[in-house]
Amino acid sequence: MTPRSLLGKFVVGILSVFVITAGGLGVAVTSGMLTVGQPTVEEVRTDWGAVNPETSEIRTEIDLHNPSSVGVPGVADVTYAVGMNDVTVAEGTSNNVGVPTGESTISLLTRMDNQKIPAWWATHINNGEQTTVSIQPAISLPLISKNLPAEERSFETNLLGAFESNETQTMTAGERTVLRVTETDAEWGEATEERTPLNVDATVENPTSGDVAFSQLGYTITMNDVTVAEGTTDGEVNVAPGERTSFSIDSTFDNGKLPAWWESHVENGEQTTMDVQFYATVDENGETKKVTLPFLSKRVVFTTDVLGGGETTTKTVPRTEATEFEPPKLQSVESEWVVPETGNTGIRTSAVVQNPNQPGSLFADRLSVDANYRVLMNDVQLVEGQTSQTLDSGRSDLELSGDITDREVQQWWVGHVNNGEETDRVVERDVTVDAGFARLPVGGEAERGTITTDMLGPVDSNSTLDFSVAGRQVGTVSGTQAEWGDATMAETPIESSAVVKNDQAESIHITEIGYRVTMNDVVLADEANERDIEIAPNSEKTIRDTVPLDNSKLGDWWKTHLQQGEESTLSVEYYVIVEYQGYTERVELDALNYEKSVTTDMLGNESA
Repeated sequence: MTPRSLLGKFVVGILSVFVITAGGLGVAVTSGMLTVGQPTVEEVRTDWGAVNPETSEIRTEIDLHNPSSVGVPGVADVTYAVGMNDVTVAEGTSNNVGVPTGESTISLLTRMDNQKIPAWWATHINNGEQTTVSIQPAISLPLISKNLPAEERSFETNLLGAFESNETQTMTAGERTVLRVTETDAEWGEATEERTPLNVDATVENPTSGDVAFSQLGYTITMNDVTVAEGTTDGEVNVAPGERTSFSIDSTFDNGKLPAWWESHVENGEQTTMDVQFYATVDENGETKKVTLPFLSKRVVFTTDVLGGGETTTKTVPRTEATEFEPPKLQSVESEWVVPETGNTGIRTSAVVQNPNQPGSLFADRLSVDANYRVLMNDVQLVEGQTSQTLDSGRSDLELSGDITDREVQQWWVGHVNNGEETDRVVERDVTVDAGFARLPVGGEAERGTITTDMLGPVDSNSTLDFSVAGRQVGTVSGTQAEWGDATMAETPIESSAVVKNDQAESIHITEIGYRVTMNDVVLADEANERDIEIAPNSEKTIRDTVPLDNSKLGDWWKTHLQQGEESTLSVEYYVIVEYQGYTERVELDALNYEKSVTTDMLGNESA
């Protein structure tokens, strides 16, 4: 997950102050004798945790890299308060924060008080549906206490936009038009912690030959099926034949229901469907009928991103039932690699979606689609692409793409090697249609598979090689072994060994060990190391060496791998320099030398 929260950003700032303070002290104490570098924040992940009507957990994880040889002790206390329009909704403290050397993760947990939601909601409404989220952090060190500057961001909603219309609509009783509605509008009253007034106005015409009398008006307002307002209004609205008039319907939110709504809002990915339904009773020719008011009844879907600072959306959706709706179908998905001459490689995915709803129908004009493509390798997200667009009637072509950085290639490679040359592959192709009243997935299930390789398999541990110096056979090489060490982001070690036997009456010496490892002619290792290894007469010794593959070259190799249809040739060459009776000879270690063809199928087109 990418860095997404104000809380995460503030903790990063706090740790920066902490590290500078403690790191500087470390440098002073050691007088430069130790390696001290500035720690960096690799990733910040923040999301909602458990939520109930009382509290909402905010969970933050911060991945740190401290290149210093000295860790920062856990002596700092971090406090923070989260405010929404100056209503403090969450307060937390993290004690004994420290930064060890190398990679580490700091986890923070605070609980948002959902009982503060009514107070915040009142400020949101009274502020024109705008909210400013702020976090006030502070850090306490021994003998030091410091408040850090608060950071703020704002978001707004437009819940009443759906009621603002000058489009003429009709209301029927049975099959008879009883009213024409020429204008609607709505506005909030002054909200308090206990209640939120909502006033809806309508201008109507009576095309009939008799009076249309609304003896009573009723309303129900739900937010994610949580009823926040319901009731009836007093007073009669009478529209004379051929006349135009305006009337209002006043409703009131019970803000005590908002904590339950907030629970549903967070659990639903910060998305809410607000359903405002008004109805009236009509006295027509002595008969009373209950008639819904479609020109006032609205359904609004709004989303927020309180933690991430992303886009806030408000969308008016039809209140029509889904009986006339036929969901679109995902007809095909095709993916291909993109390998530019310079820059990151990537994946381009094309999808075809068929919308069977006819042009001009309600759902043909109101559908939108979200498409996502994701490739996971041993839980490393290798690539992700996404797109959103309106879905027309008939065929729609979608295209999405995503980049693969060299760092992501290295992360996958490290996981693949350390997992015994095995990768669990997950390819997700998600296409979701938003019909307003529901989000409908039309994509298939994720494709899962396993990629296995055996790059060190050709090493022949059973062979025996005779070697000579100056034309004279002096010994043998046997028992060759090669296995992977623990790979890191920087390098991938190959741990190799061989048994060298001296068959002569005088000592022989190994003065140099060299190696060269390439994949598709990209050199990952090429070194010669001087050694001073003596093998006594008529004895043997196990020679060990570590070949560190330079993982910074994996990005170059990756491009060649894709260009060659996900196929690579691994070439490994070893040699030793042997000295005997003043003569030297280069001996190729044939049992360790080989070429190996390696293929993968990252996109899941065929078995790997």
